[in-house]
Amino acid sequence: MDKAVNEGRVQPGRYLVLEFDFSSVTRPRNIDEFVASIKKNIHRGLLKFKLDYAKYLGQSFESKVPDVDRHPASKLEYLTHTVDHILDDIHRRGENDHPLWDVRGV
Repeated sequence: MDKAVNEGRVQPGRYLVLEFDFSSVTRPRNIDEFVASIKKNIHRGLLKFKLDYAKYLGQSFESKVPDVDRHPASKLEYLTHTVDHILDDIHRRGENDHPLWDVRGV
């Protein structure tokens, strides 16, 4: 990311940060337990993102991105598409005073 910022490809403050900390994933010998731990970790990161940005993305974001367990990849895809649609709507309506006006995505 630092390289992209230094090269001018990414500007600070233009993207919402979705963060995962895989250091907390347990590494048991049983592959099913390992997969469950990764899914739990991803779910935690998505939930944190939702809690961090819900006040800016609005009530429609909260209702469109449920907290139910579903496959992490599909939940991630759904979350990013929902954010993109909300950002597009902000620009389409010309809400240049909105806190996310300059944000380009996740």
